[in-house]
Amino acid sequence: MRIVHVSHAWEGGGSGLYAAALADAQQRLGHDVSRFGPVRRRERGFRASWSSPEVELAFADAARGAEIVHIHHLSGLSLDLPRMAREAGAGVFVTLHDYWLACARGQLVDAGGERCPGPDIDRCARCLAPHLWAPLPASTHLPLRRAPVADRLNAWSLMREQVDTFLAPSLHVGKRLIVDAVSCPLPLLHPIRPAATAAPGPIRFLFAGALIPTKGPHVVLEAFAALPAGAGTLRLLGPAPPYDGRRDYAERLAHRVAELPGASLEPAAPHPAMEAILHEADVLLVPSLWEENAPLVVIEALAAGLRVVASDLGGISEIAPTATLVEPGTARAWRSAMAAEIRRGRGRNSPILRDDMPTHAARLLALYARRRT
Repeated sequence: MRIVHVSHAWEGGGSGLYAAALADAQQRLGHDVSRFGPVRRRERGFRASWSSPEVELAFADAARGAEIVHIHHLSGLSLDLPRMAREAGAGVFVTLHDYWLACARGQLVDAGGERCPGPDIDRCARCLAPHLWAPLPASTHLPLRRAPVADRLNAWSLMREQVDTFLAPSLHVGKRLIVDAVSCPLPLLHPIRPAATAAPGPIRFLFAGALIPTKGPHVVLEAFAALPAGAGTLRLLGPAPPYDGRRDYAERLAHRVAELPGASLEPAAPHPAMEAILHEADVLLVPSLWEENAPLVVIEALAAGLRVVASDLGGISEIAPTATLVEPGTARAWRSAMAAEIRRGRGRNSPILRDDMPTHAARLLALYARRRT
């Protein structure tokens, strides 16, 4: 079977890691698999983030003869690729990794940090004003630019009609995007051994994810600051990308960490190192302020036997049935949950395993084949 996987990135981030691992696994199963994206291009601006003649020209060549096009993320590519694939005779599958298809910011969180009920032309025009008017400075006096937002939402609506099957790692993501989606839980990308029984000592909390406001590391940092000194450690681990073009958030985190004994801040580690990192922790903290879908780090932590404490949002309760769910964004609630984990000590849970990648890849191949018959 000739399969083309499409992604805006193939390294870093859950969607890119998954897409690369799936493509490799299907190739090992004997299929003709290629990858498309990202594309170097001259276009810039809001429209170029979702529509690009240069990308479409490159895709027409890359997808020639494909029987299946499996799309993982179209940010910086084009929402018209599913139509092109279908008109060329390929089956079109889309894995829903986040909310970018309907939300240009990707997380259904507005520019003020509030969770958004969903796309709306006026609401989106206000939220995206700095991008829609760039390079002009942001100003509350600028009129709303509704037309670019309407064009993007219309492109998303048209795209939905060109997809054979949406695949949802959590049912929540399909509901929020208002699409009929097939449940498709993410697998373990690589085997994760259960962690050995830990020796007695202070509880070891781990946050592993992007150091951006919507991931909420500042919430658990303030909760940790209110815990008894010496009762535990907190390791914050992840990349520090700019957020809305600014880098000061990670800098503020670093200053706060420096004030707190037992807290540490480290750059992102290569994905193969995650097993060892998980084995050095007792509790994974997921304090996200956006509606997470199905974070790979949670799947891996469960396989290692870690306890999970997570914001009561999104799809996490689906993939982590044993997780302790906490009110998002409230340091006091997080302090209480973390104090309860300290009282439990370093005990581990029984591992919760997912399909391995070869099994997952084979199941998707069977799903592709059903579309072709």
